[in-house]
Amino acid sequence: MRTILMSIARMYLWRFLPGGKHARFYSINAMRARHPVWFREDLERLFALLATGAIRPRVAERISFDEVAEAHRRLEAGGLEGKLVLCPDLPSRRDRVPSQREPRSTPVQPTP
Repeated sequence: MRTILMSIARMYLWRFLPGGKHARFYSINAMRARHPVWFREDLERLFALLATGAIRPRVAERISFDEVAEAHRRLEAGGLEGKLVLCPDLPSRRDRVPSQREPRSTPVQPTP
């Protein structure tokens, strides 16, 4: 909670610095409900920036819906370098990567 309050205070104080940054809060749900045309324009601009590579979101990991509980634990623990992205068509991690502990199905024979 303290970290969030410090971030908000920092954004507020930026405007008093020469050449300071400006920050505005943007609620996707509120904007879509109150100003649907503005929201659509903002979304189109955002996707254009993504398409040209002008902005590059930091994605820590793409995860399946089966891993939502683990994602919440990781978010609460903090320390992520980027966002966790939920992908509905992505199989669970346990289905994607074979376990390192499983023995090989056929032993490797040395060549003579």
